[in-house]
Amino acid sequence: MRGRLVLPLLVAIAVLGPAASCGNDEAKPTEVVELEEKLGFSPDGILERQSRVENRIRDCMSAQGFEYTPVDPFAQQQALTGKARQSEDEFIEQFGYGISTLFGRASRQADPNEAIRRSLTATDRAAYDRALWGDNRGATFADAVDSGHFGELGGCTKEASEAIFGGGPVLAALVSKLDELDGNILEDQRMVRANEKWSACMAERGFRYAEPDDIDGDIERRFTDVVGVGVRPGATAPPDPGTSYDRAALAALQRDEVKVANADHECEKQEITPVELVVRPQYEEVFRKENRALLVRVKPLGK
Repeated sequence: MRGRLVLPLLVAIAVLGPAASCGNDEAKPTEVVELEEKLGFSPDGILERQSRVENRIRDCMSAQGFEYTPVDPFAQQQALTGKARQSEDEFIEQFGYGISTLFGRASRQADPNEAIRRSLTATDRAAYDRALWGDNRGATFADAVDSGHFGELGGCTKEASEAIFGGGPVLAALVSKLDELDGNILEDQRMVRANEKWSACMAERGFRYAEPDDIDGDIERRFTDVVGVGVRPGATAPPDPGTSYDRAALAALQRDEVKVANADHECEKQEITPVELVVRPQYEEVFRKENRALLVRVKPLGK
């Protein structure tokens, strides 16, 4: 239910909740599997959508006179983490949420377009960035899937993302309805009690948070305090030349992020996931019936 991991191979885990990442398919409620697959938010579906988005971004940028190389998500993960395929548990153990820990790890293999940007003059780079991202420099499709904030996309990235999902209105309505679904699930008293147990579990490990999402805000705030407001949490690109920040403070934050993320992950698996696997299918069954007209408008994969 909470989107934090920024790697394209892992963002699907956060879109529809822990049920999307559990064990084998036979253990999943049928309704959850069908909803994931219908929306194309399974791990494989996200990869396919991302590949299609990247190709459309290339065409859009080319039409405006700019070079753009579609990003290969497998090469990106290999460059960032050292492994082309990595499980959720492996990622969290090493990188936490990826908010501060991936900063500066990108290379030409992770984002081949960074070299293109750096080869441009300051004026041309600004034009390139605006064509690619609109007003929100650095906002990517993977970030939007991770957070659900598709409204922050701009430029060719927005155009491509909307096209892949069946248009802007469909995408906006889908995100709004999924947010509403998650809100309803969180308000269920079974989930409220599970959250309270999660908080107690975290306190036993030395971390004081009332809700899981509070961790994101805390880590993001501390990250911004260290590197400045011009860098997006979860950013992977090397800092621009001349950028200065306290490297010791960043290293300390990265260690803290990994510690709290691993504690959070264990407490979620212990207290929240078992409850959500019961609660979520009940709400999703109603969701599917009430939003059938919207769901059929979501552009299916392969088209």
